[in-house]
This record gives sequence, structure tokens and C-alpha cells, in this order.
Amino acid sequence: MRRSQASRSGLTPADVVVVFFVVLVVLLFVIMGLTRARESARLAMCQNNLAQIGKALAYYDDAYAGLPAVGVPVAIDSPIDGAPPGPLRAMLETLGVASFLGLDPDGSNLPALRAPTPEAIPVAGFLCPSDGRAMAGLFPSPVSYRAATGGDPRGSDGPFAIGRRTTLAEVERRDGTSFTAAFAERLIGNDRPVDAPENYVVAEHWFDRPIGRVTVQAPQPLDYRGDAGMTWRPADFRYTLYNHTSPPASPFSGVSPDGRSAAMGASSAHVRGVNMLMLDGSAKLVAPTISHEVWQAYGTIGPQTSTPSESDPPQAPRN
Repeated sequence: MRRSQASRSGLTPADVVVVFFVVLVVLLFVIMGLTRARESARLAMCQNNLAQIGKALAYYDDAYAGLPAVGVPVAIDSPIDGAPPGPLRAMLETLGVASFLGLDPDGSNLPALRAPTPEAIPVAGFLCPSDGRAMAGLFPSPVSYRAATGGDPRGSDGPFAIGRRTTLAEVERRDGTSFTAAFAERLIGNDRPVDAPENYVVAEHWFDRPIGRVTVQAPQPLDYRGDAGMTWRPADFRYTLYNHTSPPASPFSGVSPDGRSAAMGASSAHVRGVNMLMLDGSAKLVAPTISHEVWQAYGTIGPQTSTPSESDPPQAPRN
């Protein structure tokens, strides 16, 4: 009798194992929930950063009768000080703001946001919080968001096509601003010359597109560079420009030695895909499984009716 009562009042080894397993499962669900919540917050913050860039684009287009023009990138081994300004830098300097955070859709609060923009420090709103390298201080002025140059390696048919300037109205007439990419995420390099998805190679004729895919053409060893996205200042495929030649999250990126051709796609540290800003100001998450045809169509606007000089200065704001 006493032995039976003792067995009912205590825990057997099997009971302990079951309780431990239940506690472990609960903890795993809690940790997974917290991880998903943090990533959801980072995803929303990243999309908000892109939406603010979209507001700045709309104001710039209205004030200067077109989107920022992109000049011809410099060669890989040339000093970047002589490179033309990238679209983000052009907007910062021309609109006279320190960043785009807090910008009203109509730009009515621009005077309150005006301040000098130091070029040697990170700019608020240019960094994706999910990319650890963006927040690690590897580079003095990194950038997570790049301007869409087009669907071909030379960036000739997008809203920020090299050597061409367009307007939101023209894009709306041709393809519709809600169907045309303006900016997208791209992982920042790891500051080491190694083979990694966030890095790129420098090689002549490194890529071709017989069926819309990127294939390695250069002999080994490849010249890997780890400075992708190190600065938001110049117009350059290494730092501020991308194209829709390869699908999002492609493990390969490359730039030609003259800096004028590239297979530089979009990529991110988000779990479900890459954030992309459309020219209508909306930000959307694009899955890596998107068809190549749709992805390429997002990055192009077709032939334009005019090709202003890449050196044309910004026009004065319209009254």
C-alpha cells in the first residue's frame, strides 16, 4: 500500500523526459516567433526606407522635370572621385536634405529637413537593417539600395539608364510606373576578395545572355572584390547601380574592367525575397522564384523619344 501511494505522488524518468520535451518545444516556438517578429519589423523598415526614396524621386521629378541622370561609370581602376554622382547623391545634393526620412509625399517639409550631407558617414535610410554588413561599419558610407539601369548588361533601357534621362510621365505612358522598378536592395560586400554571394568579380566578357541567364566566361582564378555597396556617392555598378540581367538573389555578380557593363542583380538578407521600389512609390517583396521574363520586364521601359546629354545640369525647379 505504501509503495503504491509513493509511485502515484512522484515523477518517473519517463515523465521527466516528456515534461522536458514539452518545455523545449514551447521554447522553440517562442524563439521562432520572436525571430519572425524581428524579421517582419526589419522587412517593414526596409520597405519604408525605399518608400521614402520613392517620395524623393517624385519630388525631384516634379521640381526638375525628370529623374536624375546617370553618367558613364569610370573604369574599375580609376579614382571614384572623378565618377559622376549616383542618383541618391544627386537627389540629396539637389534637394538639399541630409536624408529622405520624414519627407512628406509632396515635399512640403523639405525646408525643415535641409542640412549638409557628409559623404564620409552612413546616411539614415540608406541601410537595410537585415543586412548585418550594412550595420557593421565595414565602410564609412555604405548603401543597400541601388538604381535600376535596365535589363541588359550595359544598363541602357531602364529608368536610370546610363547616358539617358527620362521622366515619370514618360514611364507612365510606356510601361506604367507601377510596373517599372526604380530601386532594389543589394547586399553589401564583406570587404574580402573571396567568392561570396555579396561580392562580385571583375573580368572582361565575364557574362553573356544567350537565353537570358548569366554564365561565367572568365578563366580561374577570378578577381573577386568585396567592396560592393561601399559608398552611395558615385554612379557605378559596383556601388549604386544594378540591372535586371540576372534573377534576384543570383549567386554571381560581375563588372567589366571599364565599369560600363555588369551582371549586377538584386539581393538581400531577407528570408522571403528582395525588396524593390516601383516608380509609383510602392515597395514590394519579390521572391527569388520570379520568372526571368517578368523580372527583366520590371527593369526596362523600352526606347525613349529623347536622349538628353548625360552632362546636362539639373533644370531649375518649376514654379
